Amino acid sequence: MGTAVLLLLVLIASILLTKYVSNKIDPPFIPPTSEQKEEIARMAKAAAVAVAYHTLRRHGQEADSET
Repeated sequence: MGTAVLLLLVLIASILLTKYVSNKIDPPFIPPTSEQKEEIARMAKAAAVAVAYHTLRRHGQEADSET
């Protein structure tokens, strides 16, 4: 009887340990809040503006060097 209880406790502990380790390796997806979505959108807009600015600037420098 004591061995069965001990084995059951070992089984439960191993299941909990496996679940803990798997969550550390690949955490469950938590959807972003509306505030986080707004921040992501602001960062994307800023990146798009920066890329457009540098692209126009590069094209302007190329046009100046050709003349």
